[in-house]
Amino acid sequence: MGKLGRPEKVHSTYLFPAIVLLLVAQPIVASLSATGSELLVFPFAVALVAGIWSLDRRGIWFRVSLALGLATFVMTGAGALIPHRASLLSGIACLAALGAICVVLGIRWLFASPRVTVESLLAALSVYLLIGITFGIVHVGLYAREPAWYHGVSPTGNSAEAAELIYFSIGTLTTSAYGDILPAHPLSRLLCNVEAVVGQMYMAVLVATLVGGYAADRAGPRAR
Repeated sequence: MGKLGRPEKVHSTYLFPAIVLLLVAQPIVASLSATGSELLVFPFAVALVAGIWSLDRRGIWFRVSLALGLATFVMTGAGALIPHRASLLSGIACLAALGAICVVLGIRWLFASPRVTVESLLAALSVYLLIGITFGIVHVGLYAREPAWYHGVSPTGNSAEAAELIYFSIGTLTTSAYGDILPAHPLSRLLCNVEAVVGQMYMAVLVATLVGGYAADRAGPRAR
């Protein structure tokens, strides 16, 4: 089976760099253009579909991801040409659903993996970062629906607002938020609570298990 046939290769070789690139590029592009970072939605959606394909090639979730990816392209493109809140919210919802599917499939595969490799460790990191980005996309959708639900976000265009909310999401996930952005509605606060708990459980359970398994695999040959 070729290189793309191994799920961990897709995550470590393609999805992990794509996620890191998004985290670096999005705030830079947002600082240069009020709407420019919306172009990053297209390669990010492609990366998510590829990640889902690697884990569910012929299953229902890959077919669902194709439909969601197409809907993301259409809604984002329509929103760029003719700005409309319904198109924006629909595109955000489709992208968040893609991220959630990729996260769930990635976690399922990591728990079912018979052995731990460097690639699976990188896949675990990509899933962790993707959790933060996916929650960030949901935060962006809630803010687009009602800006009053978040205090401290600079209303300087969709790109800058998205960059600030993804930054806020990563801070919430890692419990290292600085308090410059605050949830101000029961639903946005609930989302933050869920994200913080998910982040801590992921690090405590899954990553610890993977690192322990990797260390055991490395020590096994020496013990023999």
